Amino acid sequence: MRLGVAGLVPRALDAVTDRVAAKISELGFGGVVTHFLGDPATLDADPLRRVRSILANHGIRIVQSWGWQQPLVHPDENVRREAVRTLRHAVRVAADLGADMVMTGPGSLNQAGPWWPHPGNHSSAAEDALVLSLQEATVACESHGVPIALECHVTSVLDSPVRVQRVIERVGTRWVKVNLDAVNFIPDLPTAFDHGALVNELFDRLGPHVAAAHVKDVYVEDRHVVHISETVPGDGLFDFDLFLRRYEALSPELYAIIEHLPESLIPRAAVFVREKLRALSISVLE
Repeated sequence: MRLGVAGLVPRALDAVTDRVAAKISELGFGGVVTHFLGDPATLDADPLRRVRSILANHGIRIVQSWGWQQPLVHPDENVRREAVRTLRHAVRVAADLGADMVMTGPGSLNQAGPWWPHPGNHSSAAEDALVLSLQEATVACESHGVPIALECHVTSVLDSPVRVQRVIERVGTRWVKVNLDAVNFIPDLPTAFDHGALVNELFDRLGPHVAAAHVKDVYVEDRHVVHISETVPGDGLFDFDLFLRRYEALSPELYAIIEHLPESLIPRAAVFVREKLRALSISVLE
């Protein structure tokens, strides 16, 4: 298994320096996620390739490039087409970065943010719009040789293993894959406390489509009404033994990416993941 991290690469292209790359390397990560700001249509190739070169000189691969989280499920056809345009440009940005994939969510019908809940997110119309948007966006994937990895969540149209499988099969192309983030699929308290069946279903249904995985933990807060939150790996309820064994069985070359942590907590998370892999006799590839 290979280890990656999200959150240590600055969001401004010109802020990526040898010092930044050296720090990531010193922490033992061979892969990163980039999340650069600005309209991807306006990001020139030269600064993107400069970042690629700086990181590569320190043995760091860009595993995932952010896809700008555009509303691919929007019912307004003009908005949806603009979202597809953005995703196509994000694919080109990923190619210039040398990234393995573009990671994108489906967007939300809630105008407050791409991951906030809305009843329409779970409709057949939202699913149809997403399928069409992905089919249209893969023109860029074919051109640049970079796949799309879907980020999923219970608040979005990609709310369950069966739905994600169906969307991928409907799109019908090798260019659409899955970023496996099991915690994002936990929908309720019973599953938070006992999620072995969910983890197994994720691998059983989506295993052939998995391009990478995000690693984080989950806990239940002691307050009303229901609050299921993320936390540092090792501090919560998540069954890492089951998840890491099944993930390693897909391919030892895949990246497990620590994400959604402040920089100060990333080293502790890395220590836990490495110790867990060692206990499971899973090698960490450099």
